[in-house]
Amino acid sequence: MKEEQFIKTNSITWKELENITSLINKKGIKALPSSEVKRFLNIFRQTSHHLAYARTHYPQSSTIAYLNSLLSKCQSYVYGVKRFSIKELIQYISYGFPKLLKDYKWFILSSFGFFVLGAAISLIIVSINSDNALIFLPQQYAEGIKGGTSGNSQGQWNYPLMSSYIMVNNIIVSLKAFVYGITLGLGTIYVLFFNGAMLGSLAALVYIYGNPINFWSLILPHGIIELTAIFISGAAGLMIAKGLLLPGEHTRKHALIKEAKQAASLLMGIVLMLIIAGIIEGFYTPLKISEISKLIFAGITAIILTAYFSIPYFIKKD
Repeated sequence: MKEEQFIKTNSITWKELENITSLINKKGIKALPSSEVKRFLNIFRQTSHHLAYARTHYPQSSTIAYLNSLLSKCQSYVYGVKRFSIKELIQYISYGFPKLLKDYKWFILSSFGFFVLGAAISLIIVSINSDNALIFLPQQYAEGIKGGTSGNSQGQWNYPLMSSYIMVNNIIVSLKAFVYGITLGLGTIYVLFFNGAMLGSLAALVYIYGNPINFWSLILPHGIIELTAIFISGAAGLMIAKGLLLPGEHTRKHALIKEAKQAASLLMGIVLMLIIAGIIEGFYTPLKISEISKLIFAGITAIILTAYFSIPYFIKKD
């Protein structure tokens, strides 16, 4: 795009940012309605993208100095707008997070697809020959299931310790799925595929040698929330990969930064989900209650998650 066309296309946005900044300078940020604040943040981000584009394509242009000056005037207000508050946290949990999931649903479905692919392939391979489980599982896991043990050592279960360990482990797995997006998504796909393969091979061994109802009663109460969180983490990693592979009109570096910021907006919700899953796995799953009760509990968690994620489809906010 020629510089003249670039300026003509975006000058209206820059002028609007100047006007809002001038208004904030006179009346203060609190005087603006919430819709105007959101608009201010949105066009600030757009103008930041324009500056990055101009630096790449018009390095000697005076447009760079103009945009630099304009954004410098806005920065203190932007940081003031983004200060953390309990109200923002409540808004994020009650509406913001499920709205993000709606916006990025195709990334989440793709993430889910890689996981299911791994689970399906391992399930078939291990069903054909149970020795193939060693491809996906540590030897002691496979031998334990073949020997008729499920690993449910309830008598020695340290509730607080195991809950803490489970939460940390799952958060690490989710962060890997997110961060590995920088490998053009290959690392993210590997994490999703391999975790799916582990579950598929475990399930195959249990159906051959063990007790499937007992197995699912140990997996599903926490697993529905836990796996969903991992799918969302995988989606965040795939978003980063998209920025690298399909930068569009932006430079690859700028597209990566843009997608990484959008993906990072999912992290707080992911961590909260994993904390809940870890608490369930550490405190509820080992309880000596009927397997059916645990499966019913798992069904309830699935219904609650579905209802929560459906909020943006029934409640519209600006």
